[in-house]
Amino acid sequence: MSNWQKLIPAVLGVGAGLGFLLAPGCGGKPAPAAEAAVTPGPAGAQAMRVTQIGLRDIADEVIATGRLVVREEASVASELPGYRVSAVYVDEGDWVKAGEAMAKLDDALLQAQIAQAEAQLATQKASLEFKRNQLQRAEALQQEGAFSQELLEQRRMETAAAEASFSASQAVLNEMKVRQSRMVLRAPVSGAVLQRALRPGDISGASPTPYFRIARDGLIELDAELADASLAHIKVGDSALVTLTSGKTVQGRIRFISPRVDQNTNLGRARVALPFDASLRPGSFAQARFSTASAGVRAVPASAIRYEAGGASVMLVDEANTVRQTPVRLGQRAGGYVELVDGPPVGSRVLSTGAAFVLDGDLIVPLGDSTVEGASGSGER
Repeated sequence: MSNWQKLIPAVLGVGAGLGFLLAPGCGGKPAPAAEAAVTPGPAGAQAMRVTQIGLRDIADEVIATGRLVVREEASVASELPGYRVSAVYVDEGDWVKAGEAMAKLDDALLQAQIAQAEAQLATQKASLEFKRNQLQRAEALQQEGAFSQELLEQRRMETAAAEASFSASQAVLNEMKVRQSRMVLRAPVSGAVLQRALRPGDISGASPTPYFRIARDGLIELDAELADASLAHIKVGDSALVTLTSGKTVQGRIRFISPRVDQNTNLGRARVALPFDASLRPGSFAQARFSTASAGVRAVPASAIRYEAGGASVMLVDEANTVRQTPVRLGQRAGGYVELVDGPPVGSRVLSTGAAFVLDGDLIVPLGDSTVEGASGSGER
């Protein structure tokens, strides 16, 4: 018999003895592992952490980007076609005052036409005076019976025709003088010249492009794009810190908030008015920071939000500890918490973590009920 064959009975005997000592029926104590396997609650229910929806003061910072644009732009052009540009007095970047001459058209031909029209008008005026004098004599003779009624009516018709011709020539002369006054292109407003598209020798009316573009009073503002949820937390008059591409910061205020949101991008627009600064250039990129604060708003931990294709939701826990998926609309974020713009009321219980690992209608064992009421926080979007 080999040594291994001699050891087999001994090993079997030792195992049987240990089994007898550990048997529960013989006064043996259960193993610690067996105690740890016991989980309170209904069979199959998961132990999940639960929190309550509470009120929270949230101070947030909304960041938006956009382009610098002219607050109000004025254009200068001429409605008189066919005239040669004789002089240009300003260039891009110059500051002009309202009524200041910016360019001049050559009016030599127009002046000759005006002189001719004035001479013709003088001739017609003399003819009209002669016709009126003839009419007065004819009316006097007709009263004495020395002038026929037919000839009198003829004199009256000739006088009326002379008056009409004189009025028509006067209107033509007035139109020429108006054109002469518009030979000089003047600034309609005070401001900075943004663009010049006119040179001496150009013919007026040859291009539909305005000759000059002016930023009224030189004011530039930021046309910022913001998410739909962020628009609800800013208002006209709020301050904003605008950072330029050069790194320079300018303090501004919200002047206008668009009432419309782009349905494709879900972005709205806000105009931030900026003080006059020669370093502000339209078309440049800039970033704005809006400081917002909401006192006593509904909030839950950010970990309680479940994100799916249909939108954000929370897992609401009812009195029977059954979870129900409830859609919510989110607002500001701060310090690990999220504002609930729409959703369950204050005091409702929701899963604080693991919302993505349960299904609608699952039964849970709630752990660590807590509330966020009375808390405060701040954060950055």
